[in-house]
This record gives sequence, structure tokens and C-alpha cells, in this order.
Amino acid sequence: MERKQILTILFFPVLFVLILINCKPKSDSDEETLLLLAAASTRICANSAFTGTTVVNSTATLNGSTDCITGMTSSMSSDLPDWIRNHFKCAVGSVSGNNYVFRSQNIPNTKSYYFGTNSPMYEALAAGKTPAGTNQIQSQCLVYTIPKNPTEKLTNKTGTQSGYVSVGITVNGLAIFNNAAAPGDVLASEVATFDKYNGHPQNSGVYHHHSQPLNVTNDNANLVGVLLDGFPVYGLKCDNGTSGTGDDGNPGTVGPALDANHGHTAATVLFPSGIYHYHYAYDATATTNTLIGSFFHGIPGTVSN
Repeated sequence: MERKQILTILFFPVLFVLILINCKPKSDSDEETLLLLAAASTRICANSAFTGTTVVNSTATLNGSTDCITGMTSSMSSDLPDWIRNHFKCAVGSVSGNNYVFRSQNIPNTKSYYFGTNSPMYEALAAGKTPAGTNQIQSQCLVYTIPKNPTEKLTNKTGTQSGYVSVGITVNGLAIFNNAAAPGDVLASEVATFDKYNGHPQNSGVYHHHSQPLNVTNDNANLVGVLLDGFPVYGLKCDNGTSGTGDDGNPGTVGPALDANHGHTAATVLFPSGIYHYHYAYDATATTNTLIGSFFHGIPGTVSN
């Protein structure tokens, strides 16, 4: 018994060293470290080697240089493709084998009612809005593993309402939720609880977007993020494969009409050869506009918290 106690005491300092030395600015094949962390019940995100200082609402402020909350790590590895490296922030992105890995504290880089009144990042809800109960934003440990080469799944598609912590990540490191509300309700009824940027937290503090993040896209063709199956998600319009906005238009006018899950294949500025991608669009299940429908177009990766 005494030997077991001594070994346990010695193990954790060794683990601590492993955490520090496995912080890499480029691709990180660090599954071994992650397994050690999991075995020790250590929250990956609560470590500066991954996503920075854990955010506390009462002291949260915006860093003007990174446009993320002060203390959070905003880092995209050099071997990520341009469409990720040049557009994503407020998370740690890397390449691991055939996957992109994102680690995020999931804290919005905008003011919100859901930071709480004692936070410098607090602001009141807009007129006519109602709070989502007593829910408040809390720092998370979201780890996304998303395929680099997304594969279309034409039959037996995977449902987005299959118990995922999140179905995708926005360009500013936030969780994307599907088109569902709490059981017995439709999402349209939750719109009244959204803050000024169309986000809100659920009961464990996971801030998320079902709708367009208004600091990212506002009825335009901007890139919103990437979903778990590796396909990107855009705003309301298609950019028509050009950098100018004059020829942007609604899907169906620009490119094919959208399928039931808000997606189609068309050329975009970031994917000039064409790619399947989702759009913020009306959803019959939600009875309001959402970022994705009830099914993934491709084979989803994984997400944990």
C-alpha cells in the first residue's frame, strides 16, 4: 500500500512536465499526452499549454490585439490550410494525422447578458428579449476532431440530434448547435433568449449559436465555421466564387438550391474548385433559420468536453 501511494505522488509531477513539453506551435501528434490527461482527470483546457488561462466572468475583458478574451490562447498551426489559418481564432487549431483538431474554452469575444451583471463583458438583452433562465457562460474544454478530407455520406446519414456536445465550431471558437430546442419545444421559441449576437448558453454554461453569429455574418456570404463532418458553413448568401459582394446571392440563384440540411455544392472564394457547404437558412424542424438541419452531409468526427 505504501509503495502505491508513493508512485501516485511521483506520477503527477511527471505528467505535469509532459504537458509542458508537448506544447507545439505546429502539428501536434499528442494523442499520448491527451490520454494521460484524461487518465488523470485533468481538464485539457484549464492549462496554458492548450487554451490559456481559464476565463472567469467577473474579470473577463477583451484583448484588442487578439480580439479574444484576455488570457485565452488564439493559435492556428502553420500547416493548417489557409481557409482555417487565416479565418479562425479564439481557439487552438492543429493538424493530427488525417484530422484537424480544435481546442476551445468556448468563450464569446463579444459582450453578452450571459456573462452576468458583475462582469465587464456584461450587457443587457435587447428590448423584447427574455433570459434563458439563470444560465451563464462558463469556460469549457471542447475538443473537436474533424476530418481533413470530408467524405459525403449519401445514405443512412448521421443525425445532428444524436447527443453531440456541439455539431461544429465557428471562426471565433464557439460551439454550433443543431436545429433542435429542448424536448417539447421548437427552436423558434428560443430565439427570444438570444443575446445581441444570437447566442446563449445551455444549463451547463456552453455558449452556442443555432443562428447566424452577428459579429461574424449578418445575412451575407461570410464563412461562419466548420461542422463536425469537415464541410464549411456560410452565412445566408453565396459569394459566387468572387471576392466582390455585388454578385453575392441566395443559394438557388447562385449555385444549386439547398438540400434539406441547408447545403449544396458550389464554388466559393475559399474553395474555387467547388465544395459541398452549408448555409444559414430556414429550417422546417426549427421553424426559424439555423446553421444546419437534422443530418450531417458527411461522416462526422468527434467532439468532447
